[in-house]
Amino acid sequence: MHNNGDPQQKKFRIALVFPPAMHPSSPPLGIASLKGHLGAEEGLVVRNFDLNLAYYETAFEWLRDGRLRMSIQGMDHDTTARKAGAARDFLRGHAEPGAFFEQARYDAHAGVYTGFESVLNGLFDNFSRKMLLGLPVPPLARRFFECIIEPVRAFKPDLIGFSILFSQQLFFGLGLAGLCRGTGAKIVFGGATFSVMPDPGGLLAGPVRVFAGKDQHELDAGALMDFMIVGEGEAGLGSLVENLASGEGVFAGVPGLIRRGDRGLESEPPQAIANLNDLAAPDFSDFPLDRYHSPVRVLPYLASRGCPWRRCAFCTHQKTYLDYREEWPERTAERLWKLAREYGTSHFCLVDEMIQPHRLDRISSCLLAAGVEIFFSAYAKPSGFTRPILQRAYRSGLRVLMWGLESASQRVLDLMRKGTKAVRAGEILEASSLAGIWNLLFVIFGFPTETEEEWRETVEFLDARSGEIDALSKSRYVLLHGSDMFCDPAQYGISKVMDRPRRDPVSIAYDYETETGLSQDEVTVEFEKLLPRLSGIGRSPYFGQFREHMLLFAAKEKGKAGRAEVRESVPEDAETGSEESALPDDE
Repeated sequence: MHNNGDPQQKKFRIALVFPPAMHPSSPPLGIASLKGHLGAEEGLVVRNFDLNLAYYETAFEWLRDGRLRMSIQGMDHDTTARKAGAARDFLRGHAEPGAFFEQARYDAHAGVYTGFESVLNGLFDNFSRKMLLGLPVPPLARRFFECIIEPVRAFKPDLIGFSILFSQQLFFGLGLAGLCRGTGAKIVFGGATFSVMPDPGGLLAGPVRVFAGKDQHELDAGALMDFMIVGEGEAGLGSLVENLASGEGVFAGVPGLIRRGDRGLESEPPQAIANLNDLAAPDFSDFPLDRYHSPVRVLPYLASRGCPWRRCAFCTHQKTYLDYREEWPERTAERLWKLAREYGTSHFCLVDEMIQPHRLDRISSCLLAAGVEIFFSAYAKPSGFTRPILQRAYRSGLRVLMWGLESASQRVLDLMRKGTKAVRAGEILEASSLAGIWNLLFVIFGFPTETEEEWRETVEFLDARSGEIDALSKSRYVLLHGSDMFCDPAQYGISKVMDRPRRDPVSIAYDYETETGLSQDEVTVEFEKLLPRLSGIGRSPYFGQFREHMLLFAAKEKGKAGRAEVRESVPEDAETGSEESALPDDE
């Protein structure tokens, strides 16, 4: 993008917006990456707006001064305001030094905080839907949304981009977009949610079904946006910006673009970034990093795109990216160190879909060789990890591994196509714990055809390994459109697939029936019974939600790794480890 050297030529102004509502523990990576990609272009002014953080901060401010009145957990309005505000301040580290890391106090405040945000988000999601549908809302609700969108309007952008990472952000985003419709700015929506939808263009094509309370309505969502970009945003947004800034008005060839044209809906295929090493670093400079709800700055980072496994029968993540690609390990180490120095932090959450053991080992070796001093977390599958890999990873700064265990029944794992062995997963958890790494486990209950006995196998595994499980993220199975199970349900024991009567347009969840195993209703009942028992596994029932906080706790703990007899030098066989200390491979 060039302005031909003319200093008088007006620069094209872009506002990138991350809407509510999700935990504001760290800044959003998506729009930070897009600004890093676009920000170096001449003729552009790009600014990021984290309206999710603004939404929470405004809510706490209005709660404190009485404009917003809420009641949670049986408390009256005044007590709710006082305790919710104290919980927010505590999670931001405003209590006395070290208080955040007192587990009992942390859990008490996190419990109040989650209760507050659950009520807040339900309330304002309903308000945003009603505003979109032209239904009556309290004047306070409209003023609230106008308050958080005002900085975007004051920026006077030519283009506003809304980044929708999770489906619960859509109606907040549409509501905020509606308040920008009179500014003259073009509006584009993008993000991971649209990549997994079976028909994202349906939002632009015509009226869609929307529920507000118990009532069903129709919303012309396409009237609130000019464009949608599906797939990775860099290529699509960059091409769209170049087109709009030049005034060409010819949108053919813009990767991933969907729009209403003269002849109906027009769409272009998405395009992946071929070489991740060519991308600029994410730009977090517009975010008030000290105002996030964490006592220490934690930044997200993506070192690969896509999933290297791509076979799990229940998953739709493989649709988010067109292909699996990796950043060079040396580049990852360099970037993390640069971001650490630029933004004054040493804590990072790697948000790659899954990190393979030998790739983790290469990154660890690069961090150690370069003397990079950071702490980080990562997602992984409990397969193929060896003791030397885990020990080196700990020395390089890895403090939390979030494992996709899903089940401890081997038959269920095989049906899921996880590619893991339950027995070896337990051995890997033990080795990880001995290395000093904290383990967070993802577990799915009620997989189609799962029996009561197989359900108990998973519960007994969790009980037996409770000393090596630092946090648990538990859920019931949900059938998702686009997964292999949805495309071929009979292969997985599903006899009937049924649409949900109150399904919103962005939801990809469906109901189902099976001829064997526990039914959906039985799973719901048994899961509710099991929750108190599951909540007692791990150090905190809140670490599964506040994963940045879990990283901070794990990074503070010292001394445990000595039990693993970790060597202090980086060995020559850093990629594979020694055979004597290797765990058996799963595949």
